[in-house]
Amino acid sequence: MDSKTLLLAYMRAKKYSQFQEVAADLGFTSSYISAVNKGKSQLTDATAKKMAEAAGLDVSEVLLSMAAVREEDPELKQAWYDILAKYTKGAGTAVALAIAVFATSSDGPNLTAHNVYYVKSTIPFPVTPIRTVYNGNNCSSLRPDVLSG
Repeated sequence: MDSKTLLLAYMRAKKYSQFQEVAADLGFTSSYISAVNKGKSQLTDATAKKMAEAAGLDVSEVLLSMAAVREEDPELKQAWYDILAKYTKGAGTAVALAIAVFATSSDGPNLTAHNVYYVKSTIPFPVTPIRTVYNGNNCSSLRPDVLSG
C-alpha cells in the first residue's frame, strides 16, 4: 500500500468525499493531502499508523508495505517485500499483486503489492501461495510448483 492508497482507504472508512475533509481531520493543508494523492509526497509512519487504525487496516502490514514502497534500492525493496509476504502469509497479497501486474501495461507506473490491498480480502476462492519477485522495475509472481521446476 502506498500513501495514496492509504489516503483513499481512510477517506472511504471516514466517508469523506473531499481532500479538505481529510486535511481538516488530520491537521494538514489541503495542498499537502493533494500532493499525497498525486504521489508527490509520502505520509510519515506516524500519520500512516493513525490512518490505518481509523480505516480498520492492519497497522503492521501497512507500515511494512509503505517501507517497501518507499525503498529505492532493488535488493532492499525485495527484502521488504519478502518480510511483508512472510507477515501476510503471502497468498492473498501475492495473488493481488499478480492480478495488478498482469492487468497493467508495462509502460505504466511502477507497481507495488499493496496498491491492490483490497483485492486480497475479497478473493472468494482458495489460493495457492505464490512468491513475488522484484526485479528492478518489474514484479513477477510464481507458484511454488513453477519455482521447483
